[in-house]
Order: sequence, then structure tokens, then C-alpha cells
Amino acid sequence: MTFGILTINFRRPQIFRLFCASVKRLRAETGIDFPVVVVSEPEDRNMCDSYNIGHIAQVNIPVSEKWNTACGYMRKLGVDYIIVMGSDDIFSTECLRNIIIEMENDIDLIGIKTLYVYDADGKYRGTLKHITSKNFFGVGKTINRRVLDAVDWRPWTYHAPRSWGMDAICSRNIAPHVKTTAVVEGVIVDCKTKESLNKFTMFHSNRHGRDVDKNIFYDILSKEELEILHNIHQVGLPIKFPNLVKKGRTLV
Repeated sequence: MTFGILTINFRRPQIFRLFCASVKRLRAETGIDFPVVVVSEPEDRNMCDSYNIGHIAQVNIPVSEKWNTACGYMRKLGVDYIIVMGSDDIFSTECLRNIIIEMENDIDLIGIKTLYVYDADGKYRGTLKHITSKNFFGVGKTINRRVLDAVDWRPWTYHAPRSWGMDAICSRNIAPHVKTTAVVEGVIVDCKTKESLNKFTMFHSNRHGRDVDKNIFYDILSKEELEILHNIHQVGLPIKFPNLVKKGRTLV
């Protein structure tokens, strides 16, 4: 059983560096040198190279074609599963291990119904929200190759190229071919910055989850990831912000 992680990116170099460092941790802690591909602007190539991550340069619009390009790359590698990640989404190693267990069970579609949202550089930076869904979140969706074969490895194809509603398009296209599903537990954190399309303020209301201990996030990170996150905090809004500590190390 083999798998690959795919994502797309547009600018946001600091948060993208955090994503790349998380891939390094996941590979080291699982002992699996799984492939990763990023479809984005040419300026991301050097960073991808430094973390042994595949890179394909492609214009940002339409976004649907960026995702399909990434999927086609994984098809050529012959992987059994793809895992969908945002370039600002950080997986815990435990979560990836739980996904791998369900891959071994040959499940069609694996995903999560609980997600954490973190404000990295905005008004509420350092705040971690916990949200849940009745359906799978887009991030963490893990799709079996037989489902991908059924849609010619182009699950983000719409009747016209699109740059929004990516998860809805993918879900609609693969749904007729999904016979078995599995929900996994584990921490996945969506890191919001001022450059994010959907701002953290969308989640600040208690209607969109509850505040939880930020160490749930910090405790999954490597020292390298913590240092990158520290730098992101430092360029945030100039507001009073308490020290953040992980295992005795001051983060901010």
C-alpha cells in the first residue's frame, strides 16, 4: 500500500514553510518517505526542493485545474491512495498513522469530522478553535485509487473551470463510486493568516466551535515547526500577546 499527499499553494511563504516542515516531521516519525506534490507559482520551487517535495508550476486560476494536475502527478507515481491537504493544514503524526491503518483495510474514502482552526497572525493569534462536522472535512480526505480510476483521476473536474467550492466538486464527483468509508481521529490544524481566503474571524463566534488549549497544536510540532510558527507570530499585529510555551521552550 502506497500513498501520496497533494496540495496547492498561492503565495503565503511563511505558512507554506510550516507545511513543508510538517511533511519532514511526518516522514521522520512514520518512517515512510511518501511522495508529496505542490502545484503553485515558480517561486515555491526552491523551498519544495529543500524539503524533497515535488513541485509543479501552474497559474493560480482556475484552482480546479491545479488540483487535477496534482492528482495526475500522483497517478503517474502509481500510488494506492491520495491524501488531500491544504498548504496551511498541519497534520499530527497520530492522525496520519490512523489514516494508514484504514488504508490497510482498503477503504474507499477515509476522512475526519473534527478539525482545529488556529489564528497565526491576526487579531486573535494564538487562539485555537475546535470545530466538528456531520460530513468529512475537505482536508484529510484520503481517496482510494479505484475511486480515482472511476473519475479518470480528475475529481475536481466541473462543467467549467472553477476557483471556488473545490471540496463540493470533489465530493460530488467521487460520491457515486464510494462504497466504504472510515472516520479517523487525530489532530489536524488549519492555520489561518491575514492572507487566508477564509479568515479566522469567521470561526471566532462560539457558533463555530469552542476555544481549546493551544498546546493541543503546539504538542504535535517539531522544534523546527515551532520556530517557524514563532516567526509568523512575530510579524503579526502589534497587540499584547502572552508567552506561548511548549515543553519548557518559549515560543513567543
